[in-house]
Amino acid sequence: MNLLTEPVFRIRTSQGLQTLSLPALLAALGGDEVASLPGLQRHQEDPFHIFLCYLAATVLDRQGVVDPRQSEDFWLDGIRKLTGRDDDAAWTLVVEDVTKPAFMQPAMSATTDVKQLKPNASTPDELDILPTAKNHDIKTARALKPQADEWSYALISLQTMAGYFGRGNFGVARMNGGFASRPCVELQKDRTSSGRWQRGVSRLLALRPELLETPWPYQDDGEVLLWRLPWNGISSFSLNELDPFFIEIARIVRLVEKENRLVAMAKPSRAARIQAKDQLGVMGDPWIPLNAGKKKLTALTVSATGLTPDLLQKLIFEDGLTPAAMQKPALDEIGKPVWFYASVLVRGQGTTDGFHSIHLPIPTKVGFALFGGGRQRDRLGRLSKEGLNDAKTVQNKALKVALFSLLEAGPDKVNFDKREVSAWVDQSAHNFSEAWSRDYFDWLWRTLDYEDEEQARIEWLNALKEKALVVLEDAIARLPERQGRRYRARVKASGLFFGSLDKQFPELKEQRDAKQSA
Repeated sequence: MNLLTEPVFRIRTSQGLQTLSLPALLAALGGDEVASLPGLQRHQEDPFHIFLCYLAATVLDRQGVVDPRQSEDFWLDGIRKLTGRDDDAAWTLVVEDVTKPAFMQPAMSATTDVKQLKPNASTPDELDILPTAKNHDIKTARALKPQADEWSYALISLQTMAGYFGRGNFGVARMNGGFASRPCVELQKDRTSSGRWQRGVSRLLALRPELLETPWPYQDDGEVLLWRLPWNGISSFSLNELDPFFIEIARIVRLVEKENRLVAMAKPSRAARIQAKDQLGVMGDPWIPLNAGKKKLTALTVSATGLTPDLLQKLIFEDGLTPAAMQKPALDEIGKPVWFYASVLVRGQGTTDGFHSIHLPIPTKVGFALFGGGRQRDRLGRLSKEGLNDAKTVQNKALKVALFSLLEAGPDKVNFDKREVSAWVDQSAHNFSEAWSRDYFDWLWRTLDYEDEEQARIEWLNALKEKALVVLEDAIARLPERQGRRYRARVKASGLFFGSLDKQFPELKEQRDAKQSA
């Protein structure tokens, strides 16, 4: 299973399914032939995309070429030169001699180290980075007849995205700590695999000079393929030994064949492969935004709440965050419809807390406003904050007040600390949040059509009111209630809801009064 010479990767094209070697896959990506890769799981798409971008950009740079549209022979020759070996061991899935590297599997310093290897995974998905608390979100070890590309994707996912997972299982350097996550944020002008890859490679080459200047310690001829050199589990690379496009590994793992099946063997390490703990994930990776509001920059870590509108607003409008370089438009992308893309596999302590992703369309008119700067961008930024604040106010000052009153059977004074009803209230509030989150950016983009900002905001307030009212009516029909005080509870809840809205947003009351008088 030599990835450089054998057809390993399944791809979907306009002509149907094909299976290609790695160099042939890169050539097909450059030829706009690849629509998708069927063997790739959703959470593996970004690790594989970034892997291919770093690999191709490095080959192009070392060859003195900038156009990613190259032939299969070009990629084969370039990858072999980059590897610097007289064999293809570093690109072969199973290599019996452990003193040689295998694909994404570091060479071991001596054959005696083999005795320290222990069974780790019998299927690619078991090797992957999806630890779940109770094995119910995505089942592990379910790929009973895995193909070679599935093992390749799992290795890339593990070695480039893993966090800390117990003693001897260190995470990657491109995240802010072992329990952090590695987000992927970018603009996309073409959502096909080919279009996305071509943009990524071109943007990397344009960014490379910046990564070779101070304060970055990287070397123009530094190490790229970190698995090709022996690793005893003790030594670490320093950043000044690396190329800015280095492809890292986090674990000592080897694939072996047992009873006509592949099995992953592993052993713990005593140190991380890259000595970069003090970097806090700030490694120059152009897909990772940075927290800018603290004394020291840190890589963005997404919480279990995921890609909320609040976080997306901060990412898009650079509010307390330094944007990822990949989310900045190239000159030829301004004035064209694009997508803002973000994804992250949120990690907890020994668990995976959910994979989150979003493709947010940015129409031409919005793109001019966002990327052109000036008054239009400032206006969008101002309304984006007001829209979020209004949603929080409706939820906390109107909807929750009504819900607590409903569940407490219409008391004269609402007890907001009553634990017995808090879970019910929080669930309804979550339903409201999901409802308005789906429409938030559509509304925000439409505000460009309004001459009056206040009218744009009134539209949003009315939408929030209607969505909150639907949640309240659902709660009245569904949630438990005291039979003897049913009528009082419902009337009191409705009264508190509308009364609180009028108090918090007098403009809504003025609009309603104006319509009634007309």
